[in-house]
Amino acid sequence: MAEVSHVILFDIDGTLMHSGRAGVRGMNAAFLRLYGVTGALDQVSLAGRTDHAIVSDVLRGMGHTPHPNSIRVIREAYLEHLALEMSMPVPGAEILPGVHDVLDALADRDDVVVGLLTGNFARGAEIKLGHFDLWSRFAFGAFGDDHANRRDLVPIAMAHAATAGVSVPASRVVVIGDTPLDVDCARAHGARSVGVATGMFTREQLAAADAGLVMDSLEDTRALVDWIVAEA
Repeated sequence: MAEVSHVILFDIDGTLMHSGRAGVRGMNAAFLRLYGVTGALDQVSLAGRTDHAIVSDVLRGMGHTPHPNSIRVIREAYLEHLALEMSMPVPGAEILPGVHDVLDALADRDDVVVGLLTGNFARGAEIKLGHFDLWSRFAFGAFGDDHANRRDLVPIAMAHAATAGVSVPASRVVVIGDTPLDVDCARAHGARSVGVATGMFTREQLAAADAGLVMDSLEDTRALVDWIVAEA
């Protein structure tokens, strides 16, 4: 058996799947239920950010200081509404092209390990991915519960990988995502990045953010896997 040489970290929304905005509806429903505010997320930047940061911004916009307990209460309400949203037919909810083939190809290799790096709360990630039977494909992850700043999720993910027995330098970590913030969090720690133009950002925007590899989608499995293991 080959020694694990690379840790691959996938974003979720816009990279692996689209939820049909179920997350936005669920979060708005939580704020409506708890604070009586309609459209709480309407004026908040969402793409590539953590749920922790998004909730904190909304609370500040309402004149509240974010505290761990208030964030926890909102998170629990949000997760209830998200589960309800995802239990119904959701227009636009889909697994993105190439995802199954890429995950299968990586699972067939014993020199890589696959995890998550996502702004979703951990249980939110499980609800979304579980809807498509993808949750079990990932050995570990760093989530929006862990830190408000996406940059800080890279070392957290590496620590979780090390706990699972996989320790590699940051240069052997690959972050795959659809936003410039995915690219940024990788670059901040010397990791490599793949920008996938299946979300809100174009190839040009992802290239401008200095993604190491830019792809229209995850459909070119061989090109992606070859690029990942090129630095072995």
